[in-house]
Amino acid sequence: MDRQDIDALLLPYIHAKQEADSDRLLAALLVEHIEPVIRRVIRSKLRAGLDRQGRVSTNQDAEDLYNETLVQLLARFKELKTNRKDKVISDLRGYVAVVSYHTCYEYLRLKYPRRHNLKNKLRYLLTHQSSLALWENEGGDLIGGFAAWRGRTTAQTRSDRLRQLLNNPSAALEFAALRGDFQAANPADLIAAIFNHTNHPVELDDLVGIVAALWGVKDSVERSRAGDEEIDPFAVLADRGPDVATEVEQRLFLKWLWEEICLLPVRQRIALLLNLKDEQGAGVAALLPIAGVATLRRIAAALEMEAEEFAHLWPRLPLDDAGIADLLGCSRQQVINFRKCARERLARRMKTIGMGK
Repeated sequence: MDRQDIDALLLPYIHAKQEADSDRLLAALLVEHIEPVIRRVIRSKLRAGLDRQGRVSTNQDAEDLYNETLVQLLARFKELKTNRKDKVISDLRGYVAVVSYHTCYEYLRLKYPRRHNLKNKLRYLLTHQSSLALWENEGGDLIGGFAAWRGRTTAQTRSDRLRQLLNNPSAALEFAALRGDFQAANPADLIAAIFNHTNHPVELDDLVGIVAALWGVKDSVERSRAGDEEIDPFAVLADRGPDVATEVEQRLFLKWLWEEICLLPVRQRIALLLNLKDEQGAGVAALLPIAGVATLRRIAAALEMEAEEFAHLWPRLPLDDAGIADLLGCSRQQVINFRKCARERLARRMKTIGMGK
């Protein structure tokens, strides 16, 4: 790797020989250059402010996204320091912003599939209807408006008219030519009515929220049904079929399941969580933070690991039984037995509360 291509901000950390020096320099990078970018991106995408510890009292999604992004970046920086053939990071802040935006996109795509689908439809409409347009402002946010408005680099701050739309879109548009039948309206006419009402461009996320309310687009939570056969308590997590997003939304069930996992003996927890995968062998532990059930820091705590140790492990998940055995200092067969006991206990608990027979 040509170290001259690495952002100068990273060089002291890359060249540090002592672990204590590396940790100190990485901590300084996090505070001064990395965490502020993550917070800015999450504030832009979720409209939620985070404190310096990545906490927010009113939006669990924002806190989970902050933790997930941070863990991914910590793992990437460790790889950069140890792997000389790894790709360089020539622009630290730009790289952090890209990872943050990507994490937000994937998280929200899985968590809110119907809203995500609506967003894609509106993007297509704005870019394929000659009278409409979609562009980026100077902050990188997508802005929608009439084609004649293109060139306005920033949408106005939330005006009173835009706030009316966000709070009660049907009432705000009741005098539009659509006559209140918003679901039957031509989508282009509906978007035009929204822009005519605000008389200024609108951020795409706000536009999605308005149209979602008018069209009744919601990502509903459905209870998992109990079948006649014994239910694998992790089927809801390990299934990545077409209905995975709906399964993930079953927060009550997943919250209960996570609490039961935390009551397992630690070796059973480790054998279960570090090997969690779907039928194709892909790791699905990421669904826990996506579902809003447990942040990555909480998962690390449940595994009785330091956050940085878990961050280094995260890209390697799921681990095979031999890898878990190395971590636990036991045999591969013991790992299999630990996981089997964990699954059996969870299945019994499910029957006790009436989720299975």
